[in-house]
Amino acid sequence: MDQQSHVDRSKSRSSSAGRSIFSRSLARRDGGHNNSFSDDTKGPLGLTTLFSPAEHATADLVFVHGLAGGSRSTWTKSADSSLFWPQEWLPQDPAFQDVCIHSFGYNSNWDKESVLNIHDFAKSLLGSIQDCPAIPRESNNPLVLIGHSMGGLVIKKAYILARQFQEFEPIAHRVSTIFFLATPHRGADHAQLLTRILSVTSGPRPFVTDLHRNSLATQSINDEFPQHCRDLQLYSFYETLPTSYGVGKSLIVDKDSATLGYPNERTAYLNANHRDICKYTTPTDANYLTVRNALAATVSSFKGHVLSSKRDLDNEQRRVLDNLLAASDAPEDDFMRVDAQRMRGSCEWLVRKESFQQWKDSPNIHMYWISAKPAAGKSVLSGYVIKHLKDLNRDCTFYFFTHGDKVKSTISSFLRSMVWQMAFIHPEVLRTALEICEKDEQLNKTDYRTIWRKLFLDGILKVKFKRPQYWVIDAVDECKADSELVPLLLKVTELSPIRILLTSRTRFEPHKQMIRPKTDVVTEEIRAEDTMSDISLYLEADIDHLPSVDEEARRNMVAQILKKSAGCFLWVRLVLQELKQVHTSAEIRQVLEDVPTDMDELYSRILDSMSRAPYGKLLAKAILTWTVCSARPLTTHELYHALQIDIEDTIDSVQKSITASCGQLVYVDAQSRVQMVHQTARDFLLRSSTNSEFTVDRRSGHKRLAMTCLQYLNGNEMKGPRHRKLSVSNVVKERCPFVAYACNHLFEHVAHVSSIDDDVLVALASFLSSSNVLSWIEYLAQNSDLNRLIQTGKAFKDYLLRRSKHMSPFGKEVSLLDSWATDLVRLVTKFGRHLSSSPSSIFHLIPPFCPAESAPKKQFAASGRGIAVLGLSATAWDDCLCTIVYQREQVSALTCSDKHFAVGLFSGKIWIYHQTTCQEARILQNQEPVRILQFGETGRFIASSSAKSVQIWDLTSWQQMAKFDISQQCLSLAFTDEDRLLLGALKNNQLMIWDLTTCHLRDSVDWTQDIEGHRSHAFRRPTSAAFSIELGLLAVVYRGQDILLWDLERDALYETYGKETGARSVGGKVTNATVWSLVFSTAPATTLLAAGYSDGDLVLFDTSEGIVKEMILANAQILACSPNGRTLASGDSSGTIKLFDFETLKLLYRISSEEHGIKSLSFSGDSQRLLDIRGSQCRVWDPTVLVRQDIDEDHSDTVSISTIAQEIELDNQDDVILITALASSGNGEVVFCAREDGSVCLHETKSGRQNRKLFSHADGVSVISLLFDDNSHTLTSADSSSRVMSHKLVLQQKGWEASDTVFDERTGIAVNQLLSNKGHKKMLLSSANVDTLYLVGPKESKIVKSITWNDRGPYRWETHPLNEDQIILIMDNVLQLYDWETLQRLTGTEGILLEGAILPELAIRSITPCFNGNIIATTFADSGGRNAKSKLLLWSSSDFTEKAKIAAPIPKYQYLADQVEFLIGAYGQRLVFLHSSGWVCSTDSETFNVIRHFFVPADWLSTNINLMIEVTRNGDIIFVKRDEVAVIKRGLDTSEQGPYNASGKRPSLAVPTHPV
Repeated sequence: MDQQSHVDRSKSRSSSAGRSIFSRSLARRDGGHNNSFSDDTKGPLGLTTLFSPAEHATADLVFVHGLAGGSRSTWTKSADSSLFWPQEWLPQDPAFQDVCIHSFGYNSNWDKESVLNIHDFAKSLLGSIQDCPAIPRESNNPLVLIGHSMGGLVIKKAYILARQFQEFEPIAHRVSTIFFLATPHRGADHAQLLTRILSVTSGPRPFVTDLHRNSLATQSINDEFPQHCRDLQLYSFYETLPTSYGVGKSLIVDKDSATLGYPNERTAYLNANHRDICKYTTPTDANYLTVRNALAATVSSFKGHVLSSKRDLDNEQRRVLDNLLAASDAPEDDFMRVDAQRMRGSCEWLVRKESFQQWKDSPNIHMYWISAKPAAGKSVLSGYVIKHLKDLNRDCTFYFFTHGDKVKSTISSFLRSMVWQMAFIHPEVLRTALEICEKDEQLNKTDYRTIWRKLFLDGILKVKFKRPQYWVIDAVDECKADSELVPLLLKVTELSPIRILLTSRTRFEPHKQMIRPKTDVVTEEIRAEDTMSDISLYLEADIDHLPSVDEEARRNMVAQILKKSAGCFLWVRLVLQELKQVHTSAEIRQVLEDVPTDMDELYSRILDSMSRAPYGKLLAKAILTWTVCSARPLTTHELYHALQIDIEDTIDSVQKSITASCGQLVYVDAQSRVQMVHQTARDFLLRSSTNSEFTVDRRSGHKRLAMTCLQYLNGNEMKGPRHRKLSVSNVVKERCPFVAYACNHLFEHVAHVSSIDDDVLVALASFLSSSNVLSWIEYLAQNSDLNRLIQTGKAFKDYLLRRSKHMSPFGKEVSLLDSWATDLVRLVTKFGRHLSSSPSSIFHLIPPFCPAESAPKKQFAASGRGIAVLGLSATAWDDCLCTIVYQREQVSALTCSDKHFAVGLFSGKIWIYHQTTCQEARILQNQEPVRILQFGETGRFIASSSAKSVQIWDLTSWQQMAKFDISQQCLSLAFTDEDRLLLGALKNNQLMIWDLTTCHLRDSVDWTQDIEGHRSHAFRRPTSAAFSIELGLLAVVYRGQDILLWDLERDALYETYGKETGARSVGGKVTNATVWSLVFSTAPATTLLAAGYSDGDLVLFDTSEGIVKEMILANAQILACSPNGRTLASGDSSGTIKLFDFETLKLLYRISSEEHGIKSLSFSGDSQRLLDIRGSQCRVWDPTVLVRQDIDEDHSDTVSISTIAQEIELDNQDDVILITALASSGNGEVVFCAREDGSVCLHETKSGRQNRKLFSHADGVSVISLLFDDNSHTLTSADSSSRVMSHKLVLQQKGWEASDTVFDERTGIAVNQLLSNKGHKKMLLSSANVDTLYLVGPKESKIVKSITWNDRGPYRWETHPLNEDQIILIMDNVLQLYDWETLQRLTGTEGILLEGAILPELAIRSITPCFNGNIIATTFADSGGRNAKSKLLLWSSSDFTEKAKIAAPIPKYQYLADQVEFLIGAYGQRLVFLHSSGWVCSTDSETFNVIRHFFVPADWLSTNINLMIEVTRNGDIIFVKRDEVAVIKRGLDTSEQGPYNASGKRPSLAVPTHPV
């Protein structure tokens, strides 16, 4: 692998995702010369780029040679390089000058033996195209494939594979045209002759065998290709001249074999033999012109669509980004609003200032801070700066913070808006943002820290801009967390050429004292004299509207106003409004003399005037209350409906009412939103000292809005579907515009109401006890953001906490509210994915799966017709999402990324899991005990460290890409520079820097080199270390010594930190307490370091100030920081886990456990889960405390956040006895479960609970397999010690009991499948090496026959559904039939070949007869993973006969192939399966429609134990959940829309069977 190509791949994360291992050794990397040659004349192997246009390419042509050909020789006449027409002629042809041309080579020489076939060549071709840097993955350019002879078959097979594998779907979508030059579609007779000739020599050549006429390979390709190629344009050229081949001459591929006969195929002959059909003497050769013209016509058809498709692509990408970022209210609207307010010629004084010019043009000044008093026109000034920069053609993005609009006052909305705007300006930003957002579709719902880290630090701030970028940010002081925003903005200026201008009421100096910026900040304060000229322009524009008798009087009036304005635009505006209402000279003088210059006095004057109005005061007070207290500005339509509910009266027009009653304080903007005239007006009305009937009391105002929202939510418009069915009309009434506000913002008003007010509590309880609450949840899931449910739950919890300080914490309403406060959060964390994709599931599908004591379960899961979930003991939500147990293994390392988490074992295995589902993705073999694991910044790589080496793994191919030997143990690892570099801190004080683009050590340095004299010996053997890439620091711990901080950028000692003193010189004293663990905060723009000491103290240092910020007692031996930097996790010696707020060390959560020895802690990529490893287990925790609101969310002083940490007690896992095997009875009333302690128990499906223990194997010996014969009532079990037992079951008065033991043998083999014939007279025991058939007798059993195998691969046995005397064996994609009586093989030696999309990578998993035995359903899966995704294929049972040779899957079920995660079983005339989306689905044999019945909660699937799911005769779904059995009743009687109608009309599912 050459260096430059690896750099290119590292630079583009999108081009590296999903890369295949198929072509590692063959694929081209740089589009230039290739080192891998079969020989010089044939041309290089892999994909060679022959020509790449300077501008954007419109298409890619890929040439593929045939048997014994080469990437150059096949297309070159007489070995003359000037006749290599794809490289020499096409690029000079105007028709192809904007086309990228490639040639693919592979070793198809038949003079040497080989193990490769057409399938292998096809995979290599796909991988080469996938990996080629000259064919960008994000490109949508059409692909044209040209194949000669066998090359055409390679192309066809590659296209089939691309359609079947999701990894290669983008390639399949791009292929538009295929050219076949003398391709033997049905094989060639000469290939058989060649095989006979080659048989004289030793060794196989599978690719030659594939060319035989009607070979299995060509038949398989011809069966599948027609299904996929309907949308392609095909060209087939056939030879007309014979080819000489030594013993004679003839056509190698005749016309019949060279053409397909498809409707979308064009055929033409060429006057050439087989070799020369693709080689030409001159560009005027008639054969060349025929091929060239067809190629040119194809390319020409693309060009007309390129520009429009590129525009469509950009627009589509932006639409996708809109959805992913949830960017609301185009910022251009805000700019247009303020720009419309500006008078022509105003604000120009700013751009004339030297400070502004320095900021705009100087490369050294990146921040310009403008401050001014309220209402001085800062927003208008910001708008002018934006216009000025745009007029200069500068790249400018902007944001207007608005305190009264919660959507526009948060850091997260600001960051998303800036990304959204920059993406419209820069394609590179668009690609980067899309790539990041598509990896995390929930990014728009995370806190600002995660957005900052992922979109900015890891994305946009790494983009190289060709010219300066400008940000204009207005009203920074109106951001709810401006103290946190300013450090981020300073960081932007440090890391990028972005220049920021911002306005604020406050000056920069207070921030400067706290932050100590590294970049220059220019400050400017707007003075009254600066804005006088602007106010004068404003007055001049309005002078004609002023009341006066003559022009001179108007001029005097303007002069008086200008003099008294003191630079305040709002004061001038309000005075002008008053003057327009008077008409005499006396009234004019009175206004000018009486109007106060102070804004508060002016507001009081306006309120006094409103109080004297004879009408409209009630409505005016309502409008003011709604405008002041609303979470965001309401539109006039929203406010119209809200007011009518509020005042219980009808109103004429909101806009007219505002103008008439409170027009000086409230206005309607261009977007029809109702706004306060200024923030100072809102502040004045909320001030308790304001003496007016229009004063708004904050608590009363929020109560008023909350009660109105609740009245609407509890009304008829929000009735659930159950109530709608009972109404006269089933038509759902269209909801009024107020629905969006009521649903989204109720929680914000609950957070501010008085906690002792019973009205709100009663209204909340009324709403939560009705089915309207489900309609509300559905609305949020469908139209908004599920984070609203979390926010509402937290608002309820805070409300109850405040109430408990004054009122009794008991009562029906309090209990209901408390339950929903928890349930709302849990509904999102447990069912969020399904709620988002199927909002209506909240009515029928989600409540049954909630815990018994939860409100959704108690209130809405009691229907006799809906789903019921029985058998589970949990009554409350469980914070432990899943527990992964490694039998007879010890865990040693843990790490998480955005998509995966990884667990390292002492055995050397590295288990990789999907972050969302906790299901196994892959197992890597490290070969040595794993000490450290670390994911890369991009999530593409993972590094593992053992005692002697550091290994790098590529997660796109699951292969090791580098291995570095180390002389000492590694203490910490960190990726940097977009995963181009890996840093390692070793125990010998060496900092190692490995270059992952070359896979070599770049540099190493001794961090103790600056420590001289007698102190140097103390820093010899560090015990732990931690990196902070963002701060550029390495922290190192030594026993009994201070913490040493090393500056990674300067390669110098930064500081040493003492426990009591913080930063101090190297010569400080030795400490008595040793640091056990330490971790840096990852929060943006923070400099915090946490360290746990051996004396139990947990110390928080601020490395920017060198101080000890906090210190508590925590006994923290293990520490971890969440990716968003907000939460610190610690583990102590007793096995207790604690979660702290990182900045304050406030305890949030505690998990107590009797299991000691926590090895490691790690947070998931979204910071909302915590993982811990200890002993042989890994646990994934999902505590609600991690779903924390942003600090920048609004909390008034009435909100008191809980100071009580949540505590849970972890059950001892030693008491859990896992279920290891499952079998169901014929009548569906009972199921049998085997456990790891050797017991076999009976569970009743009516309750799911264990009824009794039937019998037991030896104590502690796990039972691994169960089989129940319905006819003889015999239950057979096999354990891990090779003991197999069969018991007769008899029905007693108390239920089923085990009576006679009819079989009890120690077989001496590891039995992994049991099978018996009907009546249990014969029993087949199978292991990896032996199949043994027993005759089971009443007194003794004997062996009928044994078959021995030599390490066979995966296999399955099953009785033939149409012939009970035969057994089916599937192994290596071949089916054999055996006789039940004798175990004699009935089919031929080669058996029945199973065709279709069964690839060598897949192995048989299950065989299930269905549809009355007429169909056999089989699942195949990758043998590498325990829970690998299945491929479902259905076969006609009648095709499996003794004389059959080949069987193909039933085509009409092909669409199901890749949808099945797990095949559950057959239920009457339906096939039931677990869909890859997590839904339990079924399909029938008539319509083939897939019905989605219900989904399985994600935590049920989060396990490393094999899934055990069955369907009973009664339609109950039996699901094993660790040590319990969940029985899901009526699940198959339910669809995604709810239960089937009361008449029970639905497809017939059940057929009679014999009872137990």
